[in-house]
Amino acid sequence: MLGKEMLSNNKFGNGVAKAFGSLMMLASLWLGSAAQAQTVVTVTTPLGDFSIQLFDELTPITVSNFLNHVVDGRYNGTFIHRTEPGFVIQGGWLSYNPLSNNVVPLTTDDPILNEPLISNTRGTVAMAKVEGNPNSATSQWFINLDDNSSLDGSNGGFTVFGVVIGDGMTLVDQIANLPAERVINGLGFNVPLINYGGGSLQSSNFVSIQTAITQPYHPNTYNESRNRLNFKVNAGPLGLIGLSFVIESQEPSVVIRALPETVIPLKYTQPVFSTFDTATETLRVPELAIGGSVAYRNLELQLTDPQQLLFTLSNAEAVQ
Repeated sequence: MLGKEMLSNNKFGNGVAKAFGSLMMLASLWLGSAAQAQTVVTVTTPLGDFSIQLFDELTPITVSNFLNHVVDGRYNGTFIHRTEPGFVIQGGWLSYNPLSNNVVPLTTDDPILNEPLISNTRGTVAMAKVEGNPNSATSQWFINLDDNSSLDGSNGGFTVFGVVIGDGMTLVDQIANLPAERVINGLGFNVPLINYGGGSLQSSNFVSIQTAITQPYHPNTYNESRNRLNFKVNAGPLGLIGLSFVIESQEPSVVIRALPETVIPLKYTQPVFSTFDTATETLRVPELAIGGSVAYRNLELQLTDPQQLLFTLSNAEAVQ
């Protein structure tokens, strides 16, 4: 039935592969910091464009999952399938087939871990999920049209992973205020429609979207507020993955611990991705950004405790 998402376990294997395998923070902390440049994704609609700045450092799992769908082009051709003026608009799920007069759900990845760190205030973008299951988000996202902070304590909290920037909310409000009807059987939402006077639906009646990354962000970062290192890693035969580490100690050596619950497969790459050599069990990080700027280069970390997923820093060059 439409509206129900299939859930499955996100597995990454074992052994060395596992190394890659409630706070409330104000959105203003990020909105007011120009130095914290993040990934920006532009959403193109028949009514115009708006851009979303992603919170790469605070919600790396959710951002990586969202970008997987963007880079694969899976959001392209989908439409805004829900509008509730004064509450949300929602997309990232369905496309319309005019030949069969039917909707087609996109192919999603496995559900992801919830990261409810930022409040659902106006203009923020969050993940939709299955009722009663905090860790069930896959592809659907919504934009908050008002202060929806009541969502912060519902179903484990709804993960805010970005914010509409510039004058984008003017267009979002325009979409939200379009005439809307329940025109899709089995979908219990009002769908915003363009120039629809009843009768047969056309593709042009839907608020279809295209998405593209318009400002990439550094794949290897240190988030000081959470004591988290967020890396994107090319692990050779193990594939491309994103994962986070926590700093366990700094004396006598810097030791970091991989957090296997944060592992997510990636479908995109950048030249400065980290690499993991399975033969030498060495993690190499060509650049590490702190506060939006590259602070270290040529980091090398040796897997010194596979059971505890501990890596010890053996080399790092500070950027002057």
